[in-house]
Amino acid sequence: MHRFRMTCLAFGLAAAGASQLVFAQAAPVADEGDDPPAPLRGSETPVNAAAAPGATLPNALTNVISNGATNANLPRYDALKPAVSFWTRVFSQYSELQSVVHSSVYPNKVFMVLDYRDDATTTDKFVLDKRRRAEEADAKDHVDDVLKRVQAKQYAPETMSAEERRIYDLFADVPGADKFSKQIGTARVQRGLKERTENALEVSNRYLPSMEATFRNYGLPAQLTRLPLVESSFNLQAYSKSGAAGIWQFIPSSARIYMRLDDVVDDRRDPWTSTDAAARHLRDDYTRLQDWPLAITAYNHGRNGIARALDAINGKTLMDLIERWDGPRFGFASRNYYAEFLAAVDVERAYRERVGALRNSNPLEFEIVETRNYVPYDTLRRLCGASDEVFQRLNPAYRPEVIEGKLYVPPGHLIRVPYGSARAFEVGYAKLGSHERFDSQRALFLLHRIGRGDSLGKIARQYGVSQGAILKVNDLKSAHRLRVGAVLKIPPKTESRPGPITVAVGDATPQQTLQQKIVEAKEEQRDNDAAATKGATGRARKKAGFRTHKVQSGQTLSGIAQRYNVSVSDLRAANHLKGSNIRPGQKLKVPLDS
Repeated sequence: MHRFRMTCLAFGLAAAGASQLVFAQAAPVADEGDDPPAPLRGSETPVNAAAAPGATLPNALTNVISNGATNANLPRYDALKPAVSFWTRVFSQYSELQSVVHSSVYPNKVFMVLDYRDDATTTDKFVLDKRRRAEEADAKDHVDDVLKRVQAKQYAPETMSAEERRIYDLFADVPGADKFSKQIGTARVQRGLKERTENALEVSNRYLPSMEATFRNYGLPAQLTRLPLVESSFNLQAYSKSGAAGIWQFIPSSARIYMRLDDVVDDRRDPWTSTDAAARHLRDDYTRLQDWPLAITAYNHGRNGIARALDAINGKTLMDLIERWDGPRFGFASRNYYAEFLAAVDVERAYRERVGALRNSNPLEFEIVETRNYVPYDTLRRLCGASDEVFQRLNPAYRPEVIEGKLYVPPGHLIRVPYGSARAFEVGYAKLGSHERFDSQRALFLLHRIGRGDSLGKIARQYGVSQGAILKVNDLKSAHRLRVGAVLKIPPKTESRPGPITVAVGDATPQQTLQQKIVEAKEEQRDNDAAATKGATGRARKKAGFRTHKVQSGQTLSGIAQRYNVSVSDLRAANHLKGSNIRPGQKLKVPLDS
């Protein structure tokens, strides 16, 4: 058993007010409403950027931006300064109850701001959100109408209405006679992040000292630790529609390269482990691209995609990509990611100047121990004398099945215990009996009795797992071995690491154990087999074939595997892939149901 002493700031979950997640583009783009658009109300009169609520930055923040980043590795491109200014306002000035309608080509050019702060005090949250989405869609249509009129009147500005003249002046620095018509269809809605960012800055006090130490140990710029402000607002529970999780928003395919992700542990939820993984991820991005603006953008877009784009345009810098690359996957989020990051750095630095140095409130010391057996989670908690809350805060990566005792904590996984309790833990661990220390893992299965009309593909789709996973856990080589009445073990949805399996826990009733159900199923299967023997002597079995899937922009290997109910490993094997990198337009062979 190994023991290490670690000191870290106390931490907890993000406040309830930060439950809405922040994804790669910093905030969800407003969805188009299905209902007919509602008209703009008087309180939502279009305004330009200068007059937009919260558009004027406080002096302290303005000074921080003008001074720029102190790290020479993180350049401030002049062309990005307007975008950085826009994202700074999004993080620090615009409320979550304000919808900023702006140009996706020139983010700093704000067409109008819809303000729902007063409405939120009197209107049901869900009713307001539905109305808000409809009005955001209506606002974008309204902007297009205004742009069409301005394009037609651009040589006679004296004939324009006040709103038209405001848009006309807004684009005074943009050349071209068709500049207004080119803006039609580019309006985008960005909801403010002020409240969420304020909460994130408070939460970050608990993590940044140890995060900075980790990044410095890898020789990386400490300012990179501000990326979670963009990715997740430092919300430990952040989870995106694409499956990204934790403060660093790792997607499953990347997570499995840099940390553990299986039925037992999701290290993306662990702020210490995921920070170490993020440092190595960014180090690898930089090693490939040799430039920090590109490496930071690659954290959002993918390093191979950035490298291919640079090759395609013979470019060397991020500005080369922004100005010359029009690849379908290099959209608004990727183009703005570095500017968002710089804005987050500025906002965080201004916050530090206002409140002082990182506040080391309620420091929490802990030690790390390592076990040699499979042990129940609650046994480990009891050995160190920690409460449920403290132990879970120190070890947030364990899956619910582990916390509930359905699966064991595996050997070799580092366990954090309150400082001063490691010795007592060691003594107690040495005294554990065989009923609390095990040589192999439990396996968690659901049970499915095969009915008439069931196929392996149908069953796999019903439970959201791959056919290969079902065959594997049931030790079957072919789906043709399925028999009506037989009981199949159904594995969890998440991929399991290879390992010993000794006990199966299913949904059997208290009066009927899994083993009893399997015995009864085997007896019924023998009866069915005997009856079948009297009938047809056999059927021709089709050899499993393949269907073809053409990769679309934004698709991932894991997403395609899920769509067709096959495992990622089977998909890799069918296409001779060593990793998970695929490209739009690529044709993949997808194994058919057996």
